[in-house]
Amino acid sequence: MNAKERVITTLNHEEPDRVPLFCQAIMPRFEINLIEYWGNEYKHDEKYVLYFSDYNIHRKLGFDLCWGFGVVPAKLPRNFLKDYPTPQLEDPNKIIDIDGRVYLRNPEFNMPWYYENYITTEEMADYFYDRYYSIEWEENSNFIPKLNKTLSAYPLDEIVPCAHINSILEPIWEGLGLSLFTKLLRKKRSKLKKYIDLRTKISVKGAKVLAETDFDVFFLCDDTAFKNRTMINPKDHRELIIPAYKKILDELNKAGKYAIFHSDGYTEPYFEGLIEAGFKGVESLEPMAGMNLKHLKETYGDKLCLIGNIDVSKLLPFGTTDEVKQSVKQCIKDAGEGGGYMLSACTDITNACKLENIFTMISATKKYGKYPLKL
Repeated sequence: MNAKERVITTLNHEEPDRVPLFCQAIMPRFEINLIEYWGNEYKHDEKYVLYFSDYNIHRKLGFDLCWGFGVVPAKLPRNFLKDYPTPQLEDPNKIIDIDGRVYLRNPEFNMPWYYENYITTEEMADYFYDRYYSIEWEENSNFIPKLNKTLSAYPLDEIVPCAHINSILEPIWEGLGLSLFTKLLRKKRSKLKKYIDLRTKISVKGAKVLAETDFDVFFLCDDTAFKNRTMINPKDHRELIIPAYKKILDELNKAGKYAIFHSDGYTEPYFEGLIEAGFKGVESLEPMAGMNLKHLKETYGDKLCLIGNIDVSKLLPFGTTDEVKQSVKQCIKDAGEGGGYMLSACTDITNACKLENIFTMISATKKYGKYPLKL
């Protein structure tokens, strides 16, 4: 099987030729170390570049499915941000986005990372959502013919890129901060629901556009959990967030697409709602957060494709190659039978990860993940 066939077969809960390998993202310093290690062996090839997303390293490492392709299917009207810019901070390396999130630009790599919330009061929250989300956003579909033509020539037999769907809960709590977010959840639920509904309307509009693209796999990344517990009560999540997800996913599912949910942390209490919303898979399955892969396979394996479960907190940065190999074998044993499982690091491949451990994770999956399984 090629990469696309392997991925789609697995998402359909059938056994491919082997367990597919998935990668979220690779942090910049790790990439630099990797390219230095490869030396002249590494050859950059433009055929693995999809617009601004470069999959050369992922492809050479041996991954089948990867994050990395972002599009803007719905946007604010032209010149709107010029007329109504977000607030400016004294530090030129700090940027405020339309969700009220402060991003800190990393000078070494010129990449912004979430730093803190800018919004601290209900009045500030109302301003941001009334200003930037209450107006009518425009569909941005002009890129689709060119994108689909490019995708038709892309080597999907070697590596499959994912597209991303707008998230709902993560940008809200990151913009408000957990203190204000929790206050609204408990005491001003209707106001919080208004923010959710405003975001959902735009996300649905974007999903309609994305459904016209030739991407097969989409990720909705919405970090909403901690180690060993969810961020909000699963009952609140089911009542407030799942209906939003369902409206978004209805557009993709009608088009025969595959939508996968991502969140770090302990997410199992959300799973029944995610199934109801129409997700075909869940990813991360962070073992240090309490996500037991064997239990998840037994409980949800017929409804959700499971992706992840190789620890990034300790194993990949500090473990031995033998420990990594044993972890890979255990994951495949716990979740591989019958298909419906992809192996991956449970978060990004961080700068702290050892090169040899990533190589071992990939090679062990290709060795022990062949069907029929013989573990």
